[in-house]
Amino acid sequence: MSQMLKDIAVFFDVSDGGEQMLEKAARLAEAQNARLIGITSTEANHAESSPSDGFARGAAIHEVIERLQAASAVHLLNAAQALKEVADRHGVSPEFRVIPYVESGVGMALHSLYCDVLVVSHPKAPGAPFAWSAIDVLQQTGVPLLLVPDDWNGQQIGRRIVVAWNASRQARRAAADALPLLIAAEAVDLLIVDAARKAEWHGEEPGSDMAHYLARHDVVVNLVRIDSASKPVAEVIRDHALAMGADLIVFGAYSRPRISEVVLGGVSRTLLADVPLPLFVSH
Repeated sequence: MSQMLKDIAVFFDVSDGGEQMLEKAARLAEAQNARLIGITSTEANHAESSPSDGFARGAAIHEVIERLQAASAVHLLNAAQALKEVADRHGVSPEFRVIPYVESGVGMALHSLYCDVLVVSHPKAPGAPFAWSAIDVLQQTGVPLLLVPDDWNGQQIGRRIVVAWNASRQARRAAADALPLLIAAEAVDLLIVDAARKAEWHGEEPGSDMAHYLARHDVVVNLVRIDSASKPVAEVIRDHALAMGADLIVFGAYSRPRISEVVLGGVSRTLLADVPLPLFVSH
């Protein structure tokens, strides 16, 4: 198994938020010696349109088309230049991909398939097409997502990591997908909340088998077991991550049936809705 990520993709545009996201992804690509795949949509066509364009007739139609095409060309040229500059600055190899703003879910998924992780600002996603949905991409492709909160001001992602472990298939998948990051991290907490609730899955020493697995892959891991004391599990995970000074939480999304997540709230939905630091999510 490779111990480094090789292809890191990121949705971005030339807005301040989009370029900040590109910079964060570039730093991660530099740390992993990975190729940086910058993906942007032709959103300029949408942004430069006006309500009056819908009433254009005759020669005015051609003028609208030319104006929108010119705006799109400038947008893409600036985006490509921004990607090249950040790649040069961090010494990584870039690749530029363009997705139509109205890209279908299938088309969007195809662009997401060929990378080790897709980095996206959360909940907004500069550069993503109109139909972008984190959950849809997770379900359609299985490609892990690295969701970075819009207001997160950290610089480097993955120095101190919390792995939320509940002995589920999804949690196992997330740990395996994030292994290159875990190996490179300064500290990793393998966190189990309320181990007694799934004692049959955890075994006599909850988390010890997974901790040994990670340690055999050269992960500096610390096993932590916490009783929620009736607090929401997502809140316990978040509070521990903040107390640890973590810059990344790794977890498997929707380890319970989706209907249970919708009805009961669920750890996945809570973490995806409100978390103050980056999330590495697999499904």
